[in-house]
Amino acid sequence: MIGRRRPAPPVPNPWEEEGRRLAPLFSSVSSAVVIASDADAAARVALGIARVASLERRVALADLTGGAPALVALAGDGDAHGITDSFLYGISLNAIARPAADGTPSLFILPSGSEPTVPEDVLRSDRWQRLAAGFAEAGALLLLVARAETPALAALVVQTDGAVSVGDANIPLEWRVLAQVGDRTPPPAASAGEHQSRRPWSVFSVASASLLAVTIIIAIASIWIGGTTQTARDRVKAAPGAQTAVPSPVTAAPAIPATDTVRVPDPVNPPDSANAAEFAVELVATNTATGANLWLRERGASLPGVTVSPLLLGAARTRWHKVRAGAWRDRVGADSMLAALRAEGVLKSDAGMVVRVPFSLLLEAGVPRGAAPARVAALLARGVPAYALVQDDGTVRLFAGAFETAAAAVPLDADLRAAGLAPQLAYRTGRTF
Repeated sequence: MIGRRRPAPPVPNPWEEEGRRLAPLFSSVSSAVVIASDADAAARVALGIARVASLERRVALADLTGGAPALVALAGDGDAHGITDSFLYGISLNAIARPAADGTPSLFILPSGSEPTVPEDVLRSDRWQRLAAGFAEAGALLLLVARAETPALAALVVQTDGAVSVGDANIPLEWRVLAQVGDRTPPPAASAGEHQSRRPWSVFSVASASLLAVTIIIAIASIWIGGTTQTARDRVKAAPGAQTAVPSPVTAAPAIPATDTVRVPDPVNPPDSANAAEFAVELVATNTATGANLWLRERGASLPGVTVSPLLLGAARTRWHKVRAGAWRDRVGADSMLAALRAEGVLKSDAGMVVRVPFSLLLEAGVPRGAAPARVAALLARGVPAYALVQDDGTVRLFAGAFETAAAAVPLDADLRAAGLAPQLAYRTGRTF
């Protein structure tokens, strides 16, 4: 109508706009803690980063502030369960992850939870390592929103790629700072006819190319990548989720990667977790399959329970192959084998290490003991890193690979399925011949 003005468009939130400007810095980052004294400022910056990043990959925002208003609104209606309930009471992350209420595709919110504050035990939990590793594997982004004064925050930051400092947050120099948003208060709105020439907000980026290529913690970054990387990633996103994965709720929304994060299947034998043969000896790591196979032929072909685990190391996802042998329920057996291999000259005096690798890919169960060697030989001839473990009932299970986390097994799973096999994630059980 004549004389009626159109409604003014909504004013963008300045903090969120700063997050949008920061977003390109996070193309090589898979996990970060966004920190501010003002919980909503931290949440808004994280949202700005997330909205841009979600155009190309899945993003999860975890509220560790006790309830940042922006994130509470995006979580939508529902029960009060959240991060603290998952860590303290075992509620599945599948149950607490919620698609953003504003309909932003590929953006999921992990609410704070029923506790008014996040306990220190949650921040110190090594489960964050598994979450960060899973997001790195899935090519996704996990942003944790926290208050600057939160106790034990340092224990959380070191398990991620680094921190984002917002406003006047006091960030220790030893932390890996990915970016910093300056603390400036926007000026008052200009009156009619008044020209406003000064930009109210600015970003001071302290990230560099080297910081963007930060090395993900070695203990959680052992995941293989190669020619089938995209196939593996697609499969991860579609597979049934584990409790330790950050999944999508049961809705029509796309699944988010997850933890341990990624979308990884549950082990098919959960009751065996307490009796898993989780200890092994890591003999050598090479950056080619040829190198690993050559080492095996020359030094390790006769070792019990030997297998090659294709993995990924570092933020650059460089493909490596780790040769591991043995399977023990306690560390004593692994220590003895490592000492013997060094004494016999198979390994140098400072080479090798004992590792905890409870997960493997189960190829076949219930195999008669007498038939197991031939079946393993047939699999090895096909390039499958198979090995046999005798079970308590005298039968044999055939496995491939040995992994620290469930997520680390996904790439080998993809390769084996491409080769026509049907592996299942499982806890390693049994003993070597």
